[in-house]
Amino acid sequence: MRSFAFCYKMPIDLQPSTPVALVCAILADSSDAFADAKIGLLEYFGLPHAASETYDFDFTSYYEAEMGTGLRKQLVCFTQQIDPAELATCKRQTIELEKALGRARGGTLRRRANIDPGLLSTESLVLATTKPAGHRVCIAPQLYAEVTLLYQQGCYQPLEWTYPDYRTDAMQRFLLYMRSWLLRVRSRTSAKLRL
Repeated sequence: MRSFAFCYKMPIDLQPSTPVALVCAILADSSDAFADAKIGLLEYFGLPHAASETYDFDFTSYYEAEMGTGLRKQLVCFTQQIDPAELATCKRQTIELEKALGRARGGTLRRRANIDPGLLSTESLVLATTKPAGHRVCIAPQLYAEVTLLYQQGCYQPLEWTYPDYRTDAMQRFLLYMRSWLLRVRSRTSAKLRL
């Protein structure tokens, strides 16, 4: 058996993760459902820092059987940054909130809001989902994470599987605005650590 010499050192201790912004994509069937979802998210995740424009979600009919037509969507970014390892916990909390906001119809609980949490960093947007796929990584039982957008060449670039609404100019403007906020927060934090 041959031995190989490695030219690098493995870290002895794992380093803490860089905090990232928690975002939640809210898809809702009414203004009341939006308001109720935001109140619930406030209780779980604290104050929002900013929100995208609300837009018509007419990119797919996937949710219409459960939630009806005329759906609207918005991305909300929270003030308190989190450890990326908390994404699975955040997804479980949003599932609880979806159930709490749901309505029983025909013996089935139907959602009024679909809430997908994600991690926005200066490098990417990662979304949590319950749907497995080859490009998604399992982060907890029945929970998966997907790199939806990757920051390259001055913008958040879509990938082959990126949903159409995350490819829009409006979404790009919002994410770049939030990226500049993240950079300012990182700069302030670095300055405090140097003192």
